[in-house]
Amino acid sequence: MSSSPSRSLVEVVAAGETLAAMEAMRDQIAADLQGCESMRDKAALYLRLADVLKTIDELRPVAVKGDAVDEIAARRSARRSVASPGAARANNR
Repeated sequence: MSSSPSRSLVEVVAAGETLAAMEAMRDQIAADLQGCESMRDKAALYLRLADVLKTIDELRPVAVKGDAVDEIAARRSARRSVASPGAARANNR
């Protein structure tokens, strides 16, 4: 969970940290499910947990992965941004 263990759900929500609040809700729902004995209540909690998990997935930043061509282009760009002293002299002539 992103929120620190010393912060309550109320504190995380009050701080406006949506992802951390959703993760805290997920953990609370899971804890409530473990103690729940009513099948009707369990069904409602499972549905809510599924909604919260979907929201968490939507809120998490997506790691952008490029293909091999993107990787080669990035390396080439990095090499060109660090010009060697010889290249600078050649451009000044």
